Amino acid sequence: MVYRTVSKDMKERALWLIDHDYIPADVCEVFHISERSLRRWKSNHNIYGSVFSPTDPLLNPDDT
Repeated sequence: MVYRTVSKDMKERALWLIDHDYIPADVCEVFHISERSLRRWKSNHNIYGSVFSPTDPLLNPDDT
């Protein structure tokens, strides 16, 4: 798949479908995403409470 930016809203909608027993392969096809991306978003959501991981301050010192 080609790299592209996916909005927070789209990521959360994809996870909502997974949480409501939709088949991951079907969700990936509809949203044109990889299953690896879906797993990463789910992991981030479980660990950090958001589909995004926190920004590393060493990579972006202006955010401190």
